[in-house]
Amino acid sequence: MTSKLKRRVGDDGKRLKVTEDKTTNFIFDYPIFCFKNLHNVYGLDRCTHQEKSALLDCLYQLSQLTWQQISTTQRHGLGFEKINQSAIKTEMPAHITKDITLYAFRFDGKKPFLGYRNNFIFHIIFIDRDFTLYQH
Repeated sequence: MTSKLKRRVGDDGKRLKVTEDKTTNFIFDYPIFCFKNLHNVYGLDRCTHQEKSALLDCLYQLSQLTWQQISTTQRHGLGFEKINQSAIKTEMPAHITKDITLYAFRFDGKKPFLGYRNNFIFHIIFIDRDFTLYQH
């Protein structure tokens, strides 16, 4: 039995075009916030409705700025400050290694929320609503 389909000579792969995946090479210049690894003691469930609302307002305002703009903003405004891991009074989550830098942003007055930046994503780890996470 012979095949009725004939293979064209020299036609290997000419119809297939490899395109670059633009989503993996796209660099975001604004922050995206992640709550996946939020600490169970310093999390949203301990916040009041007013604090949750203030946090959401803060995240919205930060999302309208670029990382460059945020880095030049005052630390008690929409800017941030670095916090040493050794200053944290509770156990550090296992996924946070010694080389990760923690940053504190402020919401609802001067209440801090802390996390770390991985490229454009800011992973929120602690919400220090009662100022007990570290010495202020």
